[in-house]
Amino acid sequence: MKKLSKTGQLLVDSHMKKNARELERALYDYYFHHEDVSCIIEPLKFYQNEDGGFGKGIEPDFWLRDSSPMATSIGLKYLRLVDHLVEGKEMIKRAVNYLENSYDEERKGWLCVPESVNDYPHAPWWTFDKDKNMTIIDQNWGNPSAELIGYLYLYKKYVEKLNVQEMIDQAIHHYNDSSDYESEHEVYCYIRLYNNIDKQNKIKLEAQLKHAINNLINPKMEEWVSYVPMPLNFVEEDSENLFDMKIKDITANLNFFVELLEEKEQIEPAWMWNDYLESWQEAKKQWTGILTLETMLKLRKFDRI
Repeated sequence: MKKLSKTGQLLVDSHMKKNARELERALYDYYFHHEDVSCIIEPLKFYQNEDGGFGKGIEPDFWLRDSSPMATSIGLKYLRLVDHLVEGKEMIKRAVNYLENSYDEERKGWLCVPESVNDYPHAPWWTFDKDKNMTIIDQNWGNPSAELIGYLYLYKKYVEKLNVQEMIDQAIHHYNDSSDYESEHEVYCYIRLYNNIDKQNKIKLEAQLKHAINNLINPKMEEWVSYVPMPLNFVEEDSENLFDMKIKDITANLNFFVELLEEKEQIEPAWMWNDYLESWQEAKKQWTGILTLETMLKLRKFDRI
């Protein structure tokens, strides 16, 4: 079993310290250097707007400063770590308020981003199509609506206007009615929903998630340098269920990343933008910090450091 060497970890430490954003540095220090989790509060505050939603490029592939449901899903993913702290609770309460105010009754969920995303540097898949009144990402309802519903369930004590159980029923019905899995990102969102709901609702989702994951997963090591859904993409830091993924595929993917970090000390994105190429260089640097952190967390989860 391959493990990241001490030297390898020190080189990753150095990369994160020099090149990652303040948010990812704080998260890295919390997970790997025993900093108090409160260290992530201030970096997160930077991305939360007055309306309670998140924006300001927390998702590096779109630099929209205004709040968006997609950016808010990222903020809430991290806020879960500090939901026991007074400041964390207040930030979560404000984020929930934003989600209630931005909920689209007709869609029974949220569009990822508003049309104003087009006014800022962004990846081509985040371009808002005015004729379709959505981005291409919005063709898959669950991204980010399923994930956001999971956070509303987790923090339902702050919900005042929406019927959370009704929304969970809708999300489960939508997914169990699906037969074509073309978006791994929608599956990632459903995994986060699954991780945040109670056992009874988990049972209703589990079989379909297993089916979707094992249909989408790419076990071919030679293709992992490209943008493909690898085994570890379907594993969250707090996941206990591996959804019947083959252990040999997970093991191979862990070995792949150990070798990559030993060689390059960081994980770079396997995609790029077509436009805003100067901005892309900054976004690429930000993504490298995010992907390196996420990879280290997967290695940590499976005792590979």
